[in-house]
Amino acid sequence: MNNALTIARYSLGMGDRFAHEAQAQLQALITAASRGVEISPVWNKSNREHNIVGSEPPSVRAAAQDAVIALGWSKTWHIDADHIGLKTVDRFLSCSDFFTLDVADFINKPAEASAVSAFVGRHPELSGRIEIPGLPEPFLTTIEEISRIAAKYLLAVQEAGR
Repeated sequence: MNNALTIARYSLGMGDRFAHEAQAQLQALITAASRGVEISPVWNKSNREHNIVGSEPPSVRAAAQDAVIALGWSKTWHIDADHIGLKTVDRFLSCSDFFTLDVADFINKPAEASAVSAFVGRHPELSGRIEIPGLPEPFLTTIEEISRIAAKYLLAVQEAGR
């Protein structure tokens, strides 16, 4: 059984902050489709935004569903639980198709030294000369630099994995 979510080639994240904009947002994508560009709507609203306006996560799906029905949209559409973390994910589980994790609070908080060392050891390809097609000059990196970057971001990556 494959539970993977397939999303269209082009999508547009749209925030319907007060549950009144979904139909107008969808109409814009219908107009785009009439001009040859098919875009899947992805409605989202963060936990913070729900708290500010006093709404609950299922309201995003309800507003999107109303717009889809009203405008006869038959293509794909999705709901994204936006800027959530482990403390807030439960509110969104029943009504979201996928989840954008916000791990900004963990950036610049150091991961365990042993985890940083293990990461650097597993990725020797990150140090040295790295050529990227389209860039005029290669990146030149050192083990020390990769260790510094990993120390800054690895805890955030680990949190996203949790």
